[in-house]
Amino acid sequence: MNKVMLCAALALLCTLAVHGEIQVQNDFNLDQFLGKWYIIGMASDAQWFTTRKEKFKMSTILMKTPENDKVETVLTKLRRGKCLQIIFPYRRTGREGQFVFHSDRWNNDHEVYVTETNYGEYALIHNTIIKGSDVTTLVKLYGRAQELRPELLERFRQYSLAQGLEDENIVTFTKLDECKPTSAQN
Repeated sequence: MNKVMLCAALALLCTLAVHGEIQVQNDFNLDQFLGKWYIIGMASDAQWFTTRKEKFKMSTILMKTPENDKVETVLTKLRRGKCLQIIFPYRRTGREGQFVFHSDRWNNDHEVYVTETNYGEYALIHNTIIKGSDVTTLVKLYGRAQELRPELLERFRQYSLAQGLEDENIVTFTKLDECKPTSAQN
C-alpha cells in the first residue's frame, strides 16, 4: 500500500509541476545573473525541437545590463556553417527572475523563468512559448563554463522530466569552439 501512495503522491507532484505556476529562484539577483552563459542543454515538447534536436549545438547567450525594463539578450550560435547573433529584448516583469519577450520572426510570445541558479556555475531556465492556442515548453541548462558537473546535468534532466518532457527530447551538448558572429538579427 505504501508504494501505491508514493506513486500517487509523485504523480500529483508531477501534475502540479506541469500545470502549476513556474517557480523562480528565491531572492533572484539580476546583477549576478548578467553576463555570458553557455547553453549546455535543451529539452522541449515543441515540434521544431523534437524533429531537429540532433542539429542543435552548444551556443552562448549574453545578458546585458538592463535599460529601462529591458535586458538585451544576445544569442550567438552556429547555424548552417555560419555564426549568427540573434537579439532578444527580454522585458522585466514585476516578478524578479521572470522575463517576457515577443519574437517577430516566429510571431510567438515567451515567458522566461530563471528557476534555479547559483550564478557562478549553472542556471535552469524554463521558457513557456505561446503561439495562438499552442503552448510549448523549452527548458535550458546554462553554464558559465562549457562543461558542468554530472550532478547538474542530472538535475537538468530531472527538472525536464518533472515538466512532462520526454527523456528522448532532453539533449546535452558537447563542448564546441565558440564561433565569431557575422551579423545580428531579431
